[in-house]
Amino acid sequence: MGMLFSLDSTYKFGVDKVEDIREVLKDYPIIPACRTKDQFKDALESEARIIFVLEANISDYKEKINAAKDRGKYSFIHFDLIGGLAQDDDALEYLKQTADPTGIITTRKNLIAKAKKLEMNTIQRMFLIDTTSIASAINMARQTKPDAIEIMPGIAPKVIRAIKNRVDIPIITGGLMTEEAEIRMAIKAGAVAASLSKKKLWNYKYGD
Repeated sequence: MGMLFSLDSTYKFGVDKVEDIREVLKDYPIIPACRTKDQFKDALESEARIIFVLEANISDYKEKINAAKDRGKYSFIHFDLIGGLAQDDDALEYLKQTADPTGIITTRKNLIAKAKKLEMNTIQRMFLIDTTSIASAINMARQTKPDAIEIMPGIAPKVIRAIKNRVDIPIITGGLMTEEAEIRMAIKAGAVAASLSKKKLWNYKYGD
């Protein structure tokens, strides 16, 4: 079976670690959130500097990461959702050694800590459903100090402001966003970017 995204799926060095995610996202605050192969192909052709790989498996994760590197893009892979790979420290080391993505997305604070030791960028995904979960998210972010937090769903500017006022960590918002106005409100509230699966929104530029 031929390669889908890259001519070479062997390990390669590509884009460096992100030193300041705010700076990377300053001019293009959109992150394609890719579940399907078609979404990923389209994301490679987009203006986005960061791509979220939300679904991958043991047979194609390396190929996807290398394809992003080939295009000069930063790849963050959702570690919790890699099919066929355990979600533990050893598996994370294996991911680093075999593909070395820019970083990982995870809900697990132990994996944030391990990834930081491996000098990988980290994005902690948090689901906010009530005031208790918001307080918990703030406490966890203060403990783990990831490079960014992704809060879901992304259609609550009030929540974005509440978290931004309590932690000095870049906020990415995602989930349930379907209109440009929602992106605009999220960024105005303090998010540095929106992660989006809808291709029609990938060309949005804040300030247009």
